[in-house]
Order: sequence, then C-alpha cells, then structure tokens
Amino acid sequence: MSMEKINNISFIGMAGCGKSTLGKAISDELDINFIDTDLLIEKKYKATLEEIKIDNGYEFVRAAEEEVILNLNETTKIISTGGSAVYSKKSMEHLKTFSSIIYIKTPLDIIIKRIDIGQERGLAVPAGMSIPDVYSEREPLYQKYYDFILDGSKTIKQLVDEVKNIFE
Repeated sequence: MSMEKINNISFIGMAGCGKSTLGKAISDELDINFIDTDLLIEKKYKATLEEIKIDNGYEFVRAAEEEVILNLNETTKIISTGGSAVYSKKSMEHLKTFSSIIYIKTPLDIIIKRIDIGQERGLAVPAGMSIPDVYSEREPLYQKYYDFILDGSKTIKQLVDEVKNIFE
C-alpha cells in the first residue's frame, strides 16, 4: 500500500485493547510515523502516568491528555490515544478533523487479563473504580466517536491486515 492511500488514524479503546501495539505494528509495516499520547504525557512530566495520577489526580491526567491531543495534526499519521481520551469532546472533535477514529472493541475478560490485576496502568479514573465499571462507563463514548470498529480479540497480525484493507 502506498503512503498516499492511507489517511490519518486515531485509535481509541480501553487500556489493554491493543492501541499502542497495533499503532506500532502498522507504523513499522507501512513505514509511517506513530505517536502514543500516553508516552507524550509521560515525557512532558518526566513520570509514569500512574505517578502523575497519584501526585495530581485523575482529572489532571485527563486534562494533560486533552492538551497533548489538541497539539496534534495531520503530520502524525497514526495516533494511539489514552483510554480516557473520549471523555474530552474537544479532543475527539479535533482528531476527527484530520483522522479516522478506529475503535478497538475488546471483550471485558480479555481487557482484565491484559491489564492484569496489580499492574500499574495509570488508568485515569477515580480511586476504587473497577475495570468493569470503567468499561461500562466508556463503552458508550467509544461507540459515539468511532468511524471504524475492530475486534480486539483478534491477533495483531489480523488487525494490521484489517486496517490496511480499510485504507486501500
């Protein structure tokens, strides 16, 4: 597939759904640039998302994410957003101006396995909120904003092929 055929892509979905892994895989395969907004936040604050959340609260993490997203444009071909990006209407509307939004919809049981209890993922949620709670709160938002939907229970190789097909 030639570079010109692909639009810009923004991935949305729960932590553990494969946004970063898939973004990186497509970037490598098509030789186009990729950024992960979580990493941009960590670089800016020189701390992990979990540390930023502990020090400043989950609302701070969400605001930091919005700021990072609003600074992106079509020069970035593939964007992996944080799981909470969809809480910001402003962020989602901005991404839609220059990219197709792809929701990696992944069954809750797989998300729970991948996030793995006790793994510090820096989820931008109030203390004590369970993963099933987060999932049910965010699912309608992911549904609201996507242009394309992928089945996150498939392998990364299958998903790379599906994304290439969408844009061919």
